[in-house]
Amino acid sequence: MREPMRAFHHTTPAKTAAMLASLLLALTGCGKEKKESLPSQGESVLRVTSTIQHPDIRRPWLKKNPFTREGLGTIIEGGRLLVTADMVSHATYIGLEKPNDGPKGTAVVEAIDEECNLAVIRPVDPEILKGSRPLPLDMSVRTGSTLQILQLEPNGSPALSPATVTTIALMPYPADNAYYLLYRVSTTIPQREGSYVVPALHDGKLAGLVMRYDSRTQAAEIIPSPLIARFLKESAKPGFNGLGRAGLNWGEARGRSLREWLGAPKDLGGVFITSIERGGAAEKAGLRKGDLIVSAEGKPIDSEGNYTDPNLGKISLGNLATLESAPGETGEIVYFRSTGQGTGTLGTATITLTGRNPDGEVCPTRISGERVPHVFMGGLLFQELSRPYLREWGGNWRSEAPQNLVYLDAFQEELPPAQKHLVILSRILPSEETLGCENLTNRLVVAINGRPIRELSDVTEAAKHPVNGFHRIDLEGAAGPIYLNASTLRAEEERLKREYGIPVTE
Repeated sequence: MREPMRAFHHTTPAKTAAMLASLLLALTGCGKEKKESLPSQGESVLRVTSTIQHPDIRRPWLKKNPFTREGLGTIIEGGRLLVTADMVSHATYIGLEKPNDGPKGTAVVEAIDEECNLAVIRPVDPEILKGSRPLPLDMSVRTGSTLQILQLEPNGSPALSPATVTTIALMPYPADNAYYLLYRVSTTIPQREGSYVVPALHDGKLAGLVMRYDSRTQAAEIIPSPLIARFLKESAKPGFNGLGRAGLNWGEARGRSLREWLGAPKDLGGVFITSIERGGAAEKAGLRKGDLIVSAEGKPIDSEGNYTDPNLGKISLGNLATLESAPGETGEIVYFRSTGQGTGTLGTATITLTGRNPDGEVCPTRISGERVPHVFMGGLLFQELSRPYLREWGGNWRSEAPQNLVYLDAFQEELPPAQKHLVILSRILPSEETLGCENLTNRLVVAINGRPIRELSDVTEAAKHPVNGFHRIDLEGAAGPIYLNASTLRAEEERLKREYGIPVTE
């Protein structure tokens, strides 16, 4: 819905702009001090327009149709701009524009972390930042604080919407299995051009970036400045691969029965480790699935997984790894380990945090690069199972995707250590050789020509060793095997590629 103020947009002399700024101040309830700072807020943002083109998971030789995202980039120190990762991930073009129809330019991604949904971009021509004012970070936001959501009118004038912080907690981010500190605020954000990727201010400083807004509930979720500060610090280091992580998952340890089964004292707090990342920090520290985390860094952990922070109050223990520490830093974990028959002992582990460990993910949560790795063998398409592949079945993928693949994803930590990744037969192109095999897709590939398949490169190597003139592909369970004639394989593969528009030389 357009606001009545839009009637002023057709005339933009200086007096009209000043009147508009005063009117915005009155509507947002800001005082005299805010009246002087409001006009300068527009000098701290640029309009950002990006063209996004994601890889096509189901047809990995292609990319999906491009689309456009718009938002505001917040100018920070060092001649850079801060945006959300989903604004620029897989971007083929990033355009910049000054708020008042000033100079235009382009930008490149300097640092990005899709898990905490933050990115830094740098203008190709720094001249576009001339006269701008970087925004410092504000670390003083608490529950009950009042923020201002900064948007721009089409004529470049700033528009502020008040927002009250209702919750500060670790909450889910867009990336799978990603939980970070988040501000949830109550606000009404009027619909204006661009997206809701806009800054939130507190006392004229950057309090965070709006990540999501629900107009039905009038609630927004904001990536907070403490997380932004940690991202900026860590992403500047060589080899940055995400914020700190302990490499474990945990569940609440409520109820007397669980504690009695573990042999833990009734008054002992803590949470139950449900899984350990293979090769991750927790595994290297000697922690095990089933241990009860009692304290971390000297802070007692309650049965819901919270500790008490002097500023934030009760907050999830995950905050200690992602925000209070960094990859490479160590911390002490006190745990209780059951020894069976209702008894157990306390132990101490020194854990060295790491960044994201792709090698520890048998089924990766995301795909790096602009193309999905794959291998053709005749009319058979092989690729590695990943969470993006499963998400192709939609938001309800855990029910809609092939259940054998969902199971492998859910229990990947139970697979043998030699299994680096899971190669699946994702598609079969119709041909004389594959006739009758149409129903064998989305199955795990166990072996090719008698050689175990534990990652995609094994497929390429196995294809060099046909047996008696044929390739044999063994699949999980009783499916298959599939046989391909090695003598006609290359010609058939090239024919199918031409027919389906697949590059012959990859």
